[in-house]
Amino acid sequence: MYIALWSLLLVVPGIIKSYEYRMVPYILAENPGMDSKQVFEISKRMMNGQKMETFILDLSFIGWALVAGITCGIAGVFYVTPYVNATNTELYAFNKVQAYNEGYIR
Repeated sequence: MYIALWSLLLVVPGIIKSYEYRMVPYILAENPGMDSKQVFEISKRMMNGQKMETFILDLSFIGWALVAGITCGIAGVFYVTPYVNATNTELYAFNKVQAYNEGYIR
C-alpha cells in the first residue's frame, strides 16, 4: 500500500520506495511481532546506500526473464523464480549482517 501511495506522486518515487521497503517481508518473517513502523524504518536503513546496487542486481535477471517468457513460464517456475528469491534472500542476509555491525538491529 505504501508503494502504491508513493507511486501516485510519480513513477520514480514509487520505484525508490519499493527498493527501500524490499527487506520488509524478510524482517517480518524473522520478527513477526515487530511494530510496522519499526519494520519499515529498519528496511529503509538497511537499503540506505544499497538501492542502486539492488537495481543493477535486478537488471541482471532480464535474460532469465526472457528465458522464462520463451518457455511460457515453465523455466520461471522451476529455475528463474527460485534463483531470484534465493538471491534476494542472500541480499537480506548481507544487509542484516551490516545492520548488526552498525547496531541498529539486535
